[in-house]
Amino acid sequence: MAVPPGTLMAAMGLLTQLWLSARFWFGLSLITWWGMAGVIWRDGQGRYRIQDDARQHVFWMQRFEEPGLFPNDWIADYFQSVAPWGYRHLYELASLLGFDPFSFNKLLPLLLSLLTTVLVIQVSWRLLPVPSVGFVSSVILNLSLWMKDDLVSGTPRAFVVPLLLGFVWGLLSEKPVYTAIAILVTGLFYPQLVLIQGGVLLLQGLGIAQTTAPKRPLVLLGLMTVVLVLSPYLLSSNPWGPVLTREQGLSLAELAPRGRSAFFYEDVAHFWLSSDRSGLIPGYTPLVLWLGGLLPLLLRVRQRFPLLAKLRGQSVLLQLLLSSLGGFVLAHLMLFRLHLPSRYTHHSLRVLLSLAAGIVVVAIAHGIFTQPVTHRLLGGVNRLLALILVFGVVASPLWLWTSFQTAYYDGTAPEIYRYLQDTPNDSLVAGVDAEIDNIPSFGRRPILTGLEYMIPYHWGYYAILRDRFIALIQAQYSPHPDHVRRFIADYDIDYWLIRRDDFSLDSLQQHYWLNRMATSPRPEDPLIQAIQGAFHTLEQGQTPVLATLGDRCNVAPSPHYWLLDTTCILTRFAPET
Repeated sequence: MAVPPGTLMAAMGLLTQLWLSARFWFGLSLITWWGMAGVIWRDGQGRYRIQDDARQHVFWMQRFEEPGLFPNDWIADYFQSVAPWGYRHLYELASLLGFDPFSFNKLLPLLLSLLTTVLVIQVSWRLLPVPSVGFVSSVILNLSLWMKDDLVSGTPRAFVVPLLLGFVWGLLSEKPVYTAIAILVTGLFYPQLVLIQGGVLLLQGLGIAQTTAPKRPLVLLGLMTVVLVLSPYLLSSNPWGPVLTREQGLSLAELAPRGRSAFFYEDVAHFWLSSDRSGLIPGYTPLVLWLGGLLPLLLRVRQRFPLLAKLRGQSVLLQLLLSSLGGFVLAHLMLFRLHLPSRYTHHSLRVLLSLAAGIVVVAIAHGIFTQPVTHRLLGGVNRLLALILVFGVVASPLWLWTSFQTAYYDGTAPEIYRYLQDTPNDSLVAGVDAEIDNIPSFGRRPILTGLEYMIPYHWGYYAILRDRFIALIQAQYSPHPDHVRRFIADYDIDYWLIRRDDFSLDSLQQHYWLNRMATSPRPEDPLIQAIQGAFHTLEQGQTPVLATLGDRCNVAPSPHYWLLDTTCILTRFAPET
């Protein structure tokens, strides 16, 4: 039965209205944002469930609720002191409103992803005033953010993308005050990004990659703000210094392949391009993100894509790319003084490619549907392919859902946590098992050292933890009682956390980091020698003295762990008189 012409015309009219309706596309963007953000509910539920990096950056914030926690704790004091001002006070404000730090840590990614969605739509509109472009860019950007555990971490780097979008929006809107505010806020949450923002403004001021006359008031106010924000960091000394040098880094097993903070890879291509710390290109991204790389090609044949005639402000995108590349190169030249080189391109490329990909997808679809049909079959095939492209982007969250990375970890020793919470605040816990990393967050007590907290870039901080870890692993696997006694006395530890199967070779081989680092290409490193010594003790059939205690000295019954009282240990291993 033939469809009445009036019905077809009405349907086409409705589709045209939807195509032009900003409210429709904004609403659709919010729906897809909410669908993707639901990964927090999928992965984040549980009393003892915590995001990986929150164990470093958030645990000390329990001091907001109980100021007496972690007294004179080297680790807590370090992470509190390096937390950016805005980040620290945002969590403090949340605490005043009744949120505990870990609950707010799970809420924050939802708020930041919503802000990101709104901002990317606004920036897309400034670039190409077609509502569907903002929707497609928001889908692609949200996909790329949820496939990496930056946003979900709720740490300072979770703020980078919305901060960058806010800055770009200020530039595209040609609003000097908004641009300056964006720089100020960036300095409060992620100061490294201010270097990229300053680079963009400098390029504009010099007229590099600039298609229009530079807005002098905007550039001048922006650069003054950059100097104002960065001055405290340039003029103040770092109490945790000196910063790790390249020469030191090359000698450390942690930064070698298989290390806890692997940086110096022998594979040149991986080192410069794909490494998470030293590489140029971000990993864990949806394939559709890379459609953004087609934008320069489409601009060369823009007559075939009439929508591109409305494109404006693309010089800002090019300047952001150039500034990010400059930051990447500078970070390599001044290695570790500007932190990690990848931080200067990974976030920027996700933003740039998402914006460009949204333009590409909509421009191609629009070009195909608006071009005259000279061959019915070919025209039908082209339109079908365009629909598949658009549908593939819109529906991609459905099949990429399982690829979203949240890096939530479960605490597995609730009995230990409850026991420690009733001990004095300065009770110090030591242990090699990975569960030790959860003690500050759930047990609310300081630890001697832990791999999760061994961040090597400030040598003044890291050298202490490194020496502690070497001494700890040597003592835990030592067959000599005097070695254990001396370790307890030297570090004044109160409890020793041991997994019940820690002293089996199979268990040690299953310890992810210790097993990897045992075969490090830096065998001369004292840390590697200590790890290999533990393996050697068990391979030789020797019994570490702590293994002879069994349940004796255990103060917190747990199915998987012993929490040994060191006073009891000293009594058991007291020297004969």
